[in-house]
Amino acid sequence: MCGLAGIVDLSGLPEDGVASRLERATLRLHPRGPDGRGTWRDQRCALAHTRLAVIDLSEAAAQPMARHGYVIAYNGEIYNFASLREELTRKGHRFDSHSDTEVLLAGWACWGAGLLDRLTGMFAFALWDASAGELVLARDRFGKKPLLYCRHGRRVSFASDMDALLALEDRPGDLDPTALGLLFSLRYIPDPYAIFSHVRKLPPGTLARFGDGGLRLERWYHPAQARPPRYTSETEARNDLRQRLDAATRERLVADVPVGLSLSGGIDSAIVAASLTAQGHAVRSFTIGVRGAGAYYEERPAARVVARHLSLDHTEVEIDAAEAGRALGAVMEGFDEPFADSSAIPTYLLAREMRRHVTVALSGDGADEVFGGYRKYQGELQAERYRRLPAVLRRRVLEPAIAALPESKDRPWLERARRLRRFVAHAGKQAADRQAGWMRELGAREVDTLLTVPKVHNADTPETLVAALHEEAMDDDPINRMLFADLRLVLAGDILVKIDRMSMANGLEVRCPMLDQRVVECAAAMPGTFKLTAGSGKRILRRTFADRLPAEVFRRPKKGFEVPLARWLTSDLADMTRAAIDPGRLRAQGLFDPALPQRWYGDLMAGRRDSAWALWTIVAFQGWAERHGMMRAAA
Repeated sequence: MCGLAGIVDLSGLPEDGVASRLERATLRLHPRGPDGRGTWRDQRCALAHTRLAVIDLSEAAAQPMARHGYVIAYNGEIYNFASLREELTRKGHRFDSHSDTEVLLAGWACWGAGLLDRLTGMFAFALWDASAGELVLARDRFGKKPLLYCRHGRRVSFASDMDALLALEDRPGDLDPTALGLLFSLRYIPDPYAIFSHVRKLPPGTLARFGDGGLRLERWYHPAQARPPRYTSETEARNDLRQRLDAATRERLVADVPVGLSLSGGIDSAIVAASLTAQGHAVRSFTIGVRGAGAYYEERPAARVVARHLSLDHTEVEIDAAEAGRALGAVMEGFDEPFADSSAIPTYLLAREMRRHVTVALSGDGADEVFGGYRKYQGELQAERYRRLPAVLRRRVLEPAIAALPESKDRPWLERARRLRRFVAHAGKQAADRQAGWMRELGAREVDTLLTVPKVHNADTPETLVAALHEEAMDDDPINRMLFADLRLVLAGDILVKIDRMSMANGLEVRCPMLDQRVVECAAAMPGTFKLTAGSGKRILRRTFADRLPAEVFRRPKKGFEVPLARWLTSDLADMTRAAIDPGRLRAQGLFDPALPQRWYGDLMAGRRDSAWALWTIVAFQGWAERHGMMRAAA
């Protein structure tokens, strides 16, 4: 795990200024790679790299690395590099290190872009072919490792991080109105959009080539096309899944540094832990809890049951609002664009504690999007039944009555009211709009009311993005279409961004066995009924690994990895909240109508509506804007 940055100018790099730009970029990338840094340049290309040493800790594995006529700056881990190395050795390649980086270079020299299909791992890299005058940018299948780029004519700059990219640029550019709309709809900005209009994120599973022919993007991995034939036997599916997940967890132990496990109170990380112990591997696990937050937010007792059953070397971390407040600066510093998933706070604090003991951590992330763990999938099962009710009953009686209910995550019955309100607000819509509605934190009208920037004609919205992904899924199973869309939107735009930025802010590498391509493709080949039944998400996981864990682990209701945000925003973090939504400040920025955030705060204080997520998006945006001095309006 590392950080990379670079510039390619096909007309020739200037003699002066490039080194200082690379130096500024590497300073930003230092947390991603605290163990070393390096630069390389020729007349048209300059590369910078910061290194987190995990495999082959020697200087022989330092980057940027030049071999076989190519130079590479690479971020990630290739878990099957040893078998690829053996294959390449038989073909006559010689190696000077034991690193996966050198295997990438030899593999590209041997197979070109065909190498990518052979890789098992997570990666983003920039490869310069001086003889062809071509830059190649590549990103892994599901978007675990970030890569952003910016093009100006015959010049392209790129980096693992927006701030590092801006260090290479002459100007930060304008805020992107479409990205702002998506941010306040979803709490994150999905690819290819970025907060600045002249920057784009390379989508997962995509290759970019830049040379005299311009910039061309090629999709090298498509989950729908990689999907094997549909399973008809659940027994066969369970056997394949067990074999593939065990292989994925085993391979992710490859490291020359200590490895641990992030253990939540849910079944996903418990299954990963059980897979490791079943194969004879000792595991050091870590769990975080929120002091005094109540049972809804507490994961430690459930994780403790798993740790005792599997005889794990277990550590518990406890946080409260005061510690969260102290960490907020570092959390926001870790994000290179506005990001409003508040679970980033405990993720950061857990990563900070884990890094004191290990350099690599396994986690259960990805299982919800792959196997159907979110409550909205249950909503999909119930939506058809709801739509059978007479329209007049739904629209004139049920929906107005439910909309009037108070809501709060801090009280079980009020939390049920919140979920019911979200369900009925969207259950009557068509499939793509229904899923997009359940994704949204703010409806389209609220976003339009909030944002005062000029609207972009035909701008993407959650609805248009989900609709396109339903088509791209090439699957007639409605649950599988939902999962495909969440894999590309929620996973790539929210979950993996949170994990990457908060772990890398602490120099910790996180590996996700549930996102091994063999596991994902196995799940994609199953009908939705294998994964989901009424009242039970991730059914195939529960059945496949039931013999390895106590039954109570699988009986617990689904919980999110959350903090008591509403309580914090109106108590310990109230001053910060009021400052973020101050009408004078919002008017000066020229981006927001101040009336709506004031109403959200009033609703939250009065207990009428749990508007904490909407408020937190404003707070997160202001934290980012302050750090970047961004007070002007979008173009």
